[in-house]
Amino acid sequence: RCLERTHYGQTVVMFSHAASVALVAAFLRCSMTDLKFAPCGVYHLERVNDGPWKIVQSGHDNTSYVKENSPTTYPWGFSGKHFEENDGKYFGSSEGIDLDYFVGAPDN
Repeated sequence: RCLERTHYGQTVVMFSHAASVALVAAFLRCSMTDLKFAPCGVYHLERVNDGPWKIVQSGHDNTSYVKENSPTTYPWGFSGKHFEENDGKYFGSSEGIDLDYFVGAPDN
């Protein structure tokens, strides 16, 4: 919400790696398990006024602008195994996480 308030009505460009599906999921308020990020993938999101964020272009595919991918590089996303316990440590869930989780509150 901080990012949405601070840059309301502006175009914001962010870049990161495949785990950024978490950030996309926070904007869309959906599960991270619904999203995948291709190498050099581009998610284009749009919000009209105070409406919900919507996907204009999904980052799950890069074939329209990447000529060749490495055989070891592929669209990546979180799956159930990323939320399982391992040695007593729980890795959490994206459900209910909003943008404030990723963007700290501004200094007052």
